[in-house]
Amino acid sequence: MEIIRPTWVEIDLKKLKNNFDKIKKISGGRKIIGVVKADAYGHGAEKISKALEEWGIDFLAVASFEEAMRLRRAGIKKTPVLVLGYVNPSALKEAAINNIHITLFNVRFIEKLHSYEGKHTLNVHINVDTGMGRIGVFPEEVLDTANEIKNMENVNFFGIYTHFSTADSDPEYLQVQLARFKRILYELGSRNIKPKLIHAANSAAILNFNETLFDAVRPGIILYGLSPFQKDNHAFEPVLSFKTRVIYVKRIPSGTSISYGRRFISKKKMIVATIPVGYADGLPRALSNKGEVLIKGKRVKILGNVTMDQTVIDVSGIPNVHSGNEVVLIGKQGDEEITATEIAKKIGTINYEIISRIGKRVERIYIK
Repeated sequence: MEIIRPTWVEIDLKKLKNNFDKIKKISGGRKIIGVVKADAYGHGAEKISKALEEWGIDFLAVASFEEAMRLRRAGIKKTPVLVLGYVNPSALKEAAINNIHITLFNVRFIEKLHSYEGKHTLNVHINVDTGMGRIGVFPEEVLDTANEIKNMENVNFFGIYTHFSTADSDPEYLQVQLARFKRILYELGSRNIKPKLIHAANSAAILNFNETLFDAVRPGIILYGLSPFQKDNHAFEPVLSFKTRVIYVKRIPSGTSISYGRRFISKKKMIVATIPVGYADGLPRALSNKGEVLIKGKRVKILGNVTMDQTVIDVSGIPNVHSGNEVVLIGKQGDEEITATEIAKKIGTINYEIISRIGKRVERIYIK
């Protein structure tokens, strides 16, 4: 494929498949719910979901009904899709028709389920707030809620789940949440209420807490080869590389200012290059004057402010730089590598944000 603007993302589907296979092995044959919300964390939800469906994934999970319908319109038909967030009551019939499972996280939503009159079965998962404090039915409300759904016509209590807030940071609090969740499952079982699918483990829990795996696991960040922890886990391979090309090279004298605000002024003669990528593409502005990129297998510094569409880099120590040279923002070049985790640490955020904020105008190229 010809790229008109020389800034692009490469998605390696072979690495995605390797990560998927490793997750299956770790989870011991349990069902896999692949999290493809936020455009598959910036990787392109349609193409990623098609690949996962081809490889036999059991479920896909998204954040909204709109994301779920985007997958259906893209041809992902046979894999059930779970919406982890809010679904407008007006969409319940369409959700049931399209095998889109919904989440009940507020007991008041029961009234909307009672008014459901569709002919297709509407599958519901109860999200229990065991300590995340975001959305979810309180533990003391679960038994009555599940019992009420169980007796509804054309509404199926399919699953129950919770979400761990500290699987990557505080094992003791995870155990508190897990104990609450297990108590709920015991109470449901004592009333002979058994959903088809119990799930709790996110990426960090899959890796560290075998007792959280239940019937299914919900991998997100590890599916894309990144670690939920502060350092990269090399058992998984990053699927995404972010690249661009040099479009302009020039020599500058001492005293030359670079970019908005004059935050960089040269103290000596330099050779600088401009690359056609900026914060609108997902290169964080917080990397201004402190970020690095790779060119000809070497690390070079970002000079001055990252702007919306263009950034300047120092290529003084790199021989024969010219327009067209490849520049790597995230990924490997030669023996060097810049990871999303490294960038995240440098600017005080997490790798999830770095990859999910790569802009839509950046072309995604899929390597099979």
